[in-house]
Amino acid sequence: MHKLRVSIFWSMILILLKVSFSSAYAETKPDFKKYAAGPERKKVFINYVRPLIDKANVGIKEDRKFVLKLHNNIKKSKKRSEIEMKKLSSLATYYEVKAGQSVNQQLVDLTEKVNIFPDSLILAQASLESAWGTSRFAVEGNNLFGQHCFSKGCGISARGDKKVEVAKFSSVYASIQSYYQNLNSGKAYKKLRKLRSEELSKLKKMDSLKLTEGLSDYSTLGNGDYAKRLNQVITFNKLQQYDN
Repeated sequence: MHKLRVSIFWSMILILLKVSFSSAYAETKPDFKKYAAGPERKKVFINYVRPLIDKANVGIKEDRKFVLKLHNNIKKSKKRSEIEMKKLSSLATYYEVKAGQSVNQQLVDLTEKVNIFPDSLILAQASLESAWGTSRFAVEGNNLFGQHCFSKGCGISARGDKKVEVAKFSSVYASIQSYYQNLNSGKAYKKLRKLRSEELSKLKKMDSLKLTEGLSDYSTLGNGDYAKRLNQVITFNKLQQYDN
């Protein structure tokens, strides 16, 4: 009877923890315009966005762990299960890995694509692209990264050019997921992913101030100006303190 009570007690604790975490992630997006521009608004923005980045990172880390483990097993000539192959196929589709390649090559490609980025880099882009959460696209479409969509009626029309539409998301978390998928699979960010792999290989960590060099195609700004702006945001706001 005592063991049963203990079991029930810990089960209730786990349920409460799950509810608590879910509530944190589902927290209503603040009206950032209500806060004074500057340190106050920035603090609210960072405190709201960081847990959502952490949530996205959990799933990516789990997928990366799967990719690395499967790749290692194949090197050891271990048999692959049907479940593993289905998950591999799903990841290859999601990360736009070239079709028709060998399983080994798919895993090589996924090893470079399935990974996180430093919080400081994500926060810098989110703050710059959304004006710290106050832009029209952030307010109306939960879009913190200025991501476009390419079919008529898919999002919010830009005021200067009705042909340009910016994606609308059901939540800020969905925006972060889409941002991650874009950087981890898009051809335009191959340099970014290569820089990330090189940083991890040499230093066992990622430097956001270095990674910004791979984001030149994210903006229409030329001559490395976009990377310079991001680095200014990262440095001025001391965003690297949030990197693990």
